[in-house]
Amino acid sequence: MAGKRGLEGNNAAFDMKSLGKHIEAVSEGGPQLTLREEMETNLIRSLIASYFSIVRQTIQDLVPKAVMHFLVNHTSQQVQNRLVSALYKPELFGDLLNEDEALVAERARVKALLEAYKEAFRTLSEVTLKSS
Repeated sequence: MAGKRGLEGNNAAFDMKSLGKHIEAVSEGGPQLTLREEMETNLIRSLIASYFSIVRQTIQDLVPKAVMHFLVNHTSQQVQNRLVSALYKPELFGDLLNEDEALVAERARVKALLEAYKEAFRTLSEVTLKSS
């Protein structure tokens, strides 16, 4: 019984019409409100209705964004897993570890240039030491 009352209470709390009916029923059986109290009550009602409208609009905006966020992340992870599993096949290791011949030639050329620059630097250093 307590569980049903709690659920019904939650539904009634979010339903502005039932809240308004509840306030009217209480006010009809009790003392009459003054003009100021009635204005304050109406102001509070409108503020609560405005608040719930803002919350509802915010949730309506955020739910599709959250769904897309999770969908894109899940899809991205699945695609990456498939690509990695396709890439790391043992029979492809030989092909993947082979170095491009142009890169090997470029490295040899740059290494020869470096050796030539070092030799030129040594020669210049010897010449400057001998002339001092």
